[in-house]
Amino acid sequence: MTRFSTDQLSTFAAVIEYGTFDAAADVLRVSPSAISQRIKAMEQIAGKVLLRRSNPVTPTDAGQSVLRIARQSEFLQQEMERELMGAGGFQSVSVAVNADSLATWFIDAVGTLSREDSIFCDLRREGEFHSSAMLRSGEVMAVITSKPEKIPGCSVETLGVARYWCVATPDYVQRYLPGWPKRVSREELNRAPVVEYDRKDFVQDVARVLIEQEVGLEAEETFTQSPTIYIPSSPDYAR
Repeated sequence: MTRFSTDQLSTFAAVIEYGTFDAAADVLRVSPSAISQRIKAMEQIAGKVLLRRSNPVTPTDAGQSVLRIARQSEFLQQEMERELMGAGGFQSVSVAVNADSLATWFIDAVGTLSREDSIFCDLRREGEFHSSAMLRSGEVMAVITSKPEKIPGCSVETLGVARYWCVATPDYVQRYLPGWPKRVSREELNRAPVVEYDRKDFVQDVARVLIEQEVGLEAEETFTQSPTIYIPSSPDYAR
């Protein structure tokens, strides 16, 4: 199979990044017809449809593989340019990071990368149990994840452990779990409201299972969802 050119790969990535052929054309400073011709040529080379012509444009399964390679090619191109330019060069890397990491330790890492290595991060917020999908699809070049899956062309490094504490105010305990910690019923747990970050988060489900085990409640097949407050902001969630 004939290889894709650098222009074709950068065009493919731009179309996905900006959502339409017209927007990609503006960024790359070419005509929309030139964008369309490059994509068609790539699909002819691959023998497969690589893009869904939706709004915004999305990659097909085959297109996700191409997008991942396009991101890697772009990164390597930037690395080469930086080495050739010396101290004046820089790189940009897209990273998917969960909100808790972003609100605590990750910003310091972003500052260190830009200051010491001239690497500038394009951050995309995604839950730690879902971010690997963004790496697999090629949307980002790196992820902070709790599911270190093996993805072609990628390596995995352990960064550390995030520990979560189950907490409540004394007023909350008195109102919803008055017998805590000696006596807690499943009915009380069902009525006690919880705070979750968003609908991809399930920290409180895990906490509830641990509480049931702690107070000696037997696991049941059907799980009743407690009243839930969703607060998609790490500082406000903690507050």
